[in-house]
Amino acid sequence: MPLINTPDALETLVNRALDAPCVGIDTEFVWEQTYYPRLGIVQVGFSENDCHLIDTVTLSDLSPLGALIANRHTVKILHDAQQDLWILRRITDAVPCNIFDTRCAAGFAGLGSTLSLGNLLRLCLNIQLPKTETRTNWLRRPLSDKQCAYALNDVRYLPALREHILTDIHRRGRENWLAEELRQYDISKLYDDRAPEEQYTRVKGTGRLSRRDMAIVRELATWREKEAQQVDRPRAWIMRDDAIVQIARRKPQSIQSLKRLRGIPRSIANQYSNSLLNAVQRGLATDEKNCPPISPPVRPDPLDDARLDLAMAFLRGRCLSEGIDIAMVASRSDIKEFISKKNAPNNPLNTGWRREFLGADLTALLTGKHAIGINPNTRLPWLLREV
Repeated sequence: MPLINTPDALETLVNRALDAPCVGIDTEFVWEQTYYPRLGIVQVGFSENDCHLIDTVTLSDLSPLGALIANRHTVKILHDAQQDLWILRRITDAVPCNIFDTRCAAGFAGLGSTLSLGNLLRLCLNIQLPKTETRTNWLRRPLSDKQCAYALNDVRYLPALREHILTDIHRRGRENWLAEELRQYDISKLYDDRAPEEQYTRVKGTGRLSRRDMAIVRELATWREKEAQQVDRPRAWIMRDDAIVQIARRKPQSIQSLKRLRGIPRSIANQYSNSLLNAVQRGLATDEKNCPPISPPVRPDPLDDARLDLAMAFLRGRCLSEGIDIAMVASRSDIKEFISKKNAPNNPLNTGWRREFLGADLTALLTGKHAIGINPNTRLPWLLREV
């Protein structure tokens, strides 16, 4: 199949898609050696036998594709949509709109919300996809017939899969819940890059560091992020997390002391010594009140643990009986926060379909106002604190 690799062909395809009620979309990219992913192709599927590949390596202007991504009328069907949409947002500068994520929707249809597309197609449509090109260079041209067939299969069945899932969701009366969840994909900040100054929260191995140490970690992680962006290389190629933690602990003041640290490659110390030492100095000069907060050790409370176990059991039971994937509703940390009332207005269980499905009844259970799923004559006074 020839790739769409001219502006006229791209515009023709996009105009067709803008007139269609829905289209399947997927991307193939390479991301092993760069900070930003390199987009190779975009797949567009109208039906099982009407699918197309856009050659994003050859085409320099993908703004017509952005018009499709942002269109309010055509439903864009993707599986596990957020990463693909983040890439498309960055390439086209278009804010996604009217997205249908088959992975997300499956969680409302008695299926898992973490299933791969292959497993979902097998369960819903009895279709088995071959996985022959999972490790391939999508930037190299020409693409082989096997590569093209593999890529097309990722959108070929998306419209039919959407219809199958929607039928099941309609039978369960959950259209409004699904619509509420899918509206999250229309929020532009979902696709914004995290600020370099916030990347320190992702550094691993900082559990025993002081606030001052963490101020240095923040400076080092900010520098690393900006450097990785500038040279377009993975952040770990610039400096590993364990090296950042080591520098924050030891706080070297000279090139010699920096080079003596274990776990700091000599090449890194030579190339970036001034930048690293300056970051250490900025961290040391940070006012104490502006150092990142750290969470003090919390002594386990058996009562709180029992309440959390009760809430989690209630969540699992409700999800099992109603055929909703537990991962769609709340995490253990969400439940813990909900019980403690910390950050209560922003807790997912306090708004929308999650409150209707679980939050209100969980509150009633834990306050003893309505012991749902428990013998109504049974009281649990040792668990019942105000929620």
